Amino acid sequence: MAEQHERECAVCTNDFTTPKILPCGHLLCRQCVISWMDSKADAGCPLCRCPIVEQSDRSSSDTVDALPTDFVMEALVESARVLSKDHLCCVCEDVRADFICMQCQDMLCTMCTKAHRKLSATRSHDVESVSTVTPERLAASRPALCADHGDKQAEFFCREHRLAVCSACKANKHIVCLETNYLDNEIKSVQKSLTDLTKNLAEAEQKLEQAIGRLTSRLQEVDVSEQEDMAQVDKTCDRLHKLVEDVCNKLKDKCRKQHLKIRKSLCDVKTGLSYRVGKVTSHKHIVTRAVAVSPRPALIHMTQALTDRVNSLDLSADLQGDVWVTPLSSVECCQDVVRRIEDELLMLKIEPEVQFYPF
Repeated sequence: MAEQHERECAVCTNDFTTPKILPCGHLLCRQCVISWMDSKADAGCPLCRCPIVEQSDRSSSDTVDALPTDFVMEALVESARVLSKDHLCCVCEDVRADFICMQCQDMLCTMCTKAHRKLSATRSHDVESVSTVTPERLAASRPALCADHGDKQAEFFCREHRLAVCSACKANKHIVCLETNYLDNEIKSVQKSLTDLTKNLAEAEQKLEQAIGRLTSRLQEVDVSEQEDMAQVDKTCDRLHKLVEDVCNKLKDKCRKQHLKIRKSLCDVKTGLSYRVGKVTSHKHIVTRAVAVSPRPALIHMTQALTDRVNSLDLSADLQGDVWVTPLSSVECCQDVVRRIEDELLMLKIEPEVQFYPF
């Protein structure tokens, strides 16, 4: 169930108006995205800073219009707006409405509800208590209306024009269209597509989370490796006493930089995967909500856009071979330092104050 804050734009903090799906999966009002892009040259998502669009010569409005619209969220906002109105009967004046017709989306008092259930045109409608209806249920109950005749039930879907149409429009305006299917069949088809998308996104999310877990373990191994190498450096420096105190500091610095480089590389990979799993999770949430709510025309309109978006996402969770590179041990470096110091001492004919042991 979409909470109130989920229906609010992060920029204007109002209910969404024409919500656009950004490449990262976050939603913003169309006009808010345009204003945000106009305010700075390289505007990214205000929530996660992911780029809104690659370099483009098009105007910000054209760029934003090319982004897919979340018709499901749009339907949820409209349904929430209907439910938030004063509960007054749409027929009687100043009479409290305790019921709402899920198809007409009109609020009714008890007397009008009885009449509504008896009329031949509305007796098949679902009339429920206002207190039990959620925006999701109300949005899902919206009738599919013809794109040209808003008062007629849509029975077909024209794939060529991407419109839900009535039987009259199919026989006239869309008679030459090659792909005009029954709306129910089209709904079943897109529901299957959305189910497959949900499965793919869930699997990708799981793999990305597992990859991040492996990176976390790898970072811990690098920390242990660093501690072991630092201990070896300390042992070597203790043997050399004050004579090689500066050498000890240099060895530590070299060791620290070596592990810092590896840690930075691993963290960069982990950050990239975190951004990637954020996109996957956001899109999975959108697809899951679309499957749960399933407003008929809206579901069809956004399925292809969501499919294209998901196909454009990087769902790979593979870790490159560089991630598993083992840092060079400091042992050989320490041995070399000891040998060089021994040689220098022998050349100066100075007996070393400590005995050097091979590693």
